[in-house]
Amino acid sequence: MRDKDMNLVENKMSKRLVTICEMLRGAGDIICNSIADVSDSAPAETNVGGLRTADVGCDHGYISIYLVQNNISESAIAMDVRKGPLSGAADNINEYELSGRIETRLSDGLKELKEGEVNSVVIAGMGGDLMKRLLEDADLSALGIKAGVLQPQSELDLFRAYLREKGYLIADEKIVFEDGKYYFPMLVIFDDNFGVSKSLETSENIRDMHAGNVLENAIATLCDKGGVSKEDALNICNAYGEHNILSANSLLHDYLVYGRQVDESIIKSLDKDAHAERLSEIKKELFYIDSILKAAFL
Repeated sequence: MRDKDMNLVENKMSKRLVTICEMLRGAGDIICNSIADVSDSAPAETNVGGLRTADVGCDHGYISIYLVQNNISESAIAMDVRKGPLSGAADNINEYELSGRIETRLSDGLKELKEGEVNSVVIAGMGGDLMKRLLEDADLSALGIKAGVLQPQSELDLFRAYLREKGYLIADEKIVFEDGKYYFPMLVIFDDNFGVSKSLETSENIRDMHAGNVLENAIATLCDKGGVSKEDALNICNAYGEHNILSANSLLHDYLVYGRQVDESIIKSLDKDAHAERLSEIKKELFYIDSILKAAFL
């Protein structure tokens, strides 16, 4: 029998994965509050607290194990499209004696999930375009999924813009720097009960939401202190995250400084006539970076 510390899956996990799990912890209250807000006369069984989580692309199953082991989720379904990783996840789940609370399931995204089985989701370590496809292939509302932590590896600006277009709320976002790479996990609310407005012109509903009017505050800050237009401010929030900007996250500062160095190096290597379009893109990105540095860090 191993001692207690050795039996914690956290000892095998990266900082990125632990951060993703801990971000989901706050979703329990959000989900319960959203249910309570719909109707005080909701059936009693719908008010039973606790997260039930689908871990999509579970790989080794550590996220599911951590969520259950640390009482973040009551139960989990570890899902993967590949049989090999799913078998490995099952072995790990058995090793930690959690097979009674964590199920493994072969599935392409959420396709094999049944209605009401879970109320939250974790999808991490995939490209933004693939993650978007997985969300589009599922009816989150019908499945009963109200919140989740999403961590795209690429296309961050397009992915944040997609979430806004769907009317989802980015309730929180972190930055993790590990092994020379930056990661941006996001706590996202899918539940329509929050009344997320798809229009930036309509802010009344946003101010009453769990996360407040973070996006609008970030846009106002960028416009007032960064000297950018509202359109550019929204593009900046899509590219770098409004929570990171408003909190003046020190890792964001490092990320921006590094990005500026890379962009300036690229500009030196481009011919202004042969690469005019690319030069324009890089200069726009530098403008965005300098605007954030001016608005949030000066």
